[in-house]
Formats: sequence, C-alpha cells, structure tokens
Amino acid sequence: MHPLIARYLSPEAARETLQKEKDGAPLGPEERLFAQTAADHPEQRATLLGTSGRRHLSSDAEAAVVFLAAYAATRAIAEDPALSASTARAREALKAEGASDTETDAFLASILMEEAFGYEQEVETFDSTYVQETLGEVPALAALTREQVDALIIGFERSARDEKERDIRARLARALINQAWDEGPTPINPEHIEALYEAEIEGKPEEEMEAGLRAIVDFLQVLAREGLVGPQRLSRLRAQLGDEEA
Repeated sequence: MHPLIARYLSPEAARETLQKEKDGAPLGPEERLFAQTAADHPEQRATLLGTSGRRHLSSDAEAAVVFLAAYAATRAIAEDPALSASTARAREALKAEGASDTETDAFLASILMEEAFGYEQEVETFDSTYVQETLGEVPALAALTREQVDALIIGFERSARDEKERDIRARLARALINQAWDEGPTPINPEHIEALYEAEIEGKPEEEMEAGLRAIVDFLQVLAREGLVGPQRLSRLRAQLGDEEA
C-alpha cells in the first residue's frame, strides 16, 4: 500500500491536514499533495469535512476518504524518482487514445488501489516494482484495438489440439475479455479472475474445471507475450487459479 494511502485512510489524519491548510499552517510533502487533491475535488472534500466529530463514517464519507487518498497517491508517484517516468508514459499513452484528465487520473488511481487492496495477503510495504510493471502495461493496453483482441482470441483457438479444446479456449478467452475489458482494456486483476471463475468454472465437473483453468492460464500467457500482462501480474493471477507452476 502506498504510504500516502495508508496515512489518509484515517479520516482523522485527512481532516487534520485540511484544517492545517485552512489555518495557513505549513504542510509537509504528503499533506501538500492531499490538500491539493482535496481542493481539486470539492465534493469529496465537503463530504469528508461534514463528518467532523462523528465516530462512524457514512458510506459516502468512507468512499470520499479512499478517493482522495488514492488520487493524492497518483500525484505522489508522478514525483517519485522510481515511478515518475513510467507514470508519465502511462499518462501520455492514455491521453493519446483520447482519455480525458479525469479518466486518466481514475485509471492511475485504480492501479494504486489494486496494489493496496487487490490481493488477499496483507502487505504493509508499498510494492513499487509491481506498480512500475503495471504502469508499463498501460501503453500496450491503451493502444489495443478490437481487431487485435479478436486476432489474439482466434490465434488462441487455432492453437488447440482438438475441437473440444478449441471450444473451451474460445469460450474462456472471450469470457475473460468480456469480464476484464468490457469498458476498455485495463490491467487484468483478481476481481476479473474471481468473476470469471464463478461464472465459467465453478460447479463444473472436475475434468471440465481443470480444462477451463488451463485454458485461462494459457490465454493469460498469450496476453503476457503481447505485453498486456506483466510477469509479476501473470504469476499472481496464475497462483490465484491454483496453477502449481506459477
């Protein structure tokens, strides 16, 4: 989890920073980024400040805290020497494909949210290398066309050993694409895999389940060869699917 997200998931810390800004007190680097983010998103800022003195946050206030923390962290990685170049390339790629500033910020925030909350294991430290890899996936994802996706699926189907395997590959590859990229290509994450498993694998006969899981792993490897899934992401997704070779 990015340190800025970890710090500002606390509503008390968030409100304290905004109060310091209001009072004209000097702000530290993280406080400055959070205050700038809150100023750019007055609706979330107002929702958060409206909870002052309350012990329990409403769902809207909780969402506002997470939103502001994640968006502030996107500003932080743009200034991080280890991530600034990758962040800039990701932004440029998204904008080149027509994404607005709002859409670009949301895309980058989702990457940081996945690193923070997307996996079952609790990681106290920030996995900068994983975020850097994910940012590196963005240019290829942003430039991906429907025709290219179709070509990948068709090639995957044709590589099957027999008609039965071809049918399984066709169904699972298209189901994964529909699950993950229904609103445009984004990094494939554990939520996509879980939803795919529940819809297409769970409850099937054992032999069919094994064939389906293998098809998903094989298609993820195809996407990895195209630069659409990074090595660390591939390993994590394969492990989620119970692939012993991950």
